[in-house]
Amino acid sequence: MRAGREPDTPLLGLNHLPAFGVAADVHDPRLLRRKRGGRLERFLWSARELPLPWELWWADVVFTPLANFFPLAARLHGAPPVVVVNYGLVTIYDRSSRARQKLLARSLRSAAAVICLGTSQRHDTIERCGLVPERVHTLPVGVDVDWFEPREVSGEPYVLTVGKDLARDLRTFAEAVAAIDAPVEIVAHPRNLADLVVPANARVRSFVSAPELRDLYAGAACVVVAQQPDGYPYGSEGGGLTTICEAMAMAKPVVATDRAILHDYLEDDELVPPGDPAALRAAIERVLADKPNERGPRSRGRAEQRHSTRHFAEKLAPILRVAAT
Repeated sequence: MRAGREPDTPLLGLNHLPAFGVAADVHDPRLLRRKRGGRLERFLWSARELPLPWELWWADVVFTPLANFFPLAARLHGAPPVVVVNYGLVTIYDRSSRARQKLLARSLRSAAAVICLGTSQRHDTIERCGLVPERVHTLPVGVDVDWFEPREVSGEPYVLTVGKDLARDLRTFAEAVAAIDAPVEIVAHPRNLADLVVPANARVRSFVSAPELRDLYAGAACVVVAQQPDGYPYGSEGGGLTTICEAMAMAKPVVATDRAILHDYLEDDELVPPGDPAALRAAIERVLADKPNERGPRSRGRAEQRHSTRHFAEKLAPILRVAAT
């Protein structure tokens, strides 16, 4: 990241925290530092949270997405307070057994604070897990707006969709773009491509590098995030947020399936009903016909003002300080 080959997005603003008075380090759970494979690897993946209270004795506060056992184990053993970032805990809760729901709720109640990525997610997390509202915060996703920066490219612009979340709806996307008079680029995990009829105007890619993805954003006329509706049992209720924020940082118009969490990120004219290829096609065609396009500058402005990793760090720092006291 320092060399400029990767964006700082995965650090969740930790590299910016010193500017706001919080020293930060990254810790990998010891159980996963050596690859073992097979069932043992899967077991250790689940068990990695239990020893963390002993591994992190030196910290004043811990910021983590690990929520199944770690916050509860840390509280029971007098370890540093834990602040949990909630990527998709509502979806996990809803598809879990009653026993696992109780364990997850108790673990989250043991956390010093919970960071949600949208207003609707905060509401659902509080409701399902019985959390104290004052300890649950809404903090929109941040991306590296300096690395994902607008630039001019040559060539014919295309419609781009990006994502590996299991809640992606590539079938609706494929049906929507099949009749569009524009080339299409699909960047997806192979599991999302199973049984997909790829339109003749589309090219499919998987496992592209970060610089390749940035180049794809740069050449796109618009970026589309088609997803299953709220309540879909797989993927995450926060799916698509990173893609949307990266596209906005690149000053690209965005079209997305309407999900509750996206109302903290997009306007009504950027959202379409789920599972409706005709509405999705019409929204994409409106973007392609909009010249000169004012949506791109609007996207970039939102990314700079609300969705940078530095902005995320600025809002996170006081939450960490309160949790550490």
